[in-house]
Amino acid sequence: MPYTLVQRFVSLGLLMAGVGFAPGAFAQRLPRLRQGMNYPEAREQLIARGWQPVVNPDMLEVTNTTPIVAYLVSQGFSELIGCQPFGVDVCAFQFRNRRGHILEIATVHLGVTPGGTITSWVVRRNTP
Repeated sequence: MPYTLVQRFVSLGLLMAGVGFAPGAFAQRLPRLRQGMNYPEAREQLIARGWQPVVNPDMLEVTNTTPIVAYLVSQGFSELIGCQPFGVDVCAFQFRNRRGHILEIATVHLGVTPGGTITSWVVRRNTP
């Protein structure tokens, strides 16, 4: 079904506001993600809506790692893609929905928020 003019304006407004989603493209809807949101809270909401963590076996078997990676893996965040220190630890996580679309979430990790806070996210559509 084609988008109406109103739907296009709403989608454009949401995109400009920093909301990263494509209406109607997903088997499960994204929870309302926002910059500064606590990652563990967002993770719970994603899983509750049917998004599955994409397990990264490379992260689970790392023996020589940074403290933040060790902490996140110990918390059960098997969807961790990796972390890079840029003054603060910047990490990425990955989820998949039933249609195979991939959600990637970037977070920053400070001592006061060891689980991380969301800085951005993107959904990549599954293309056959």
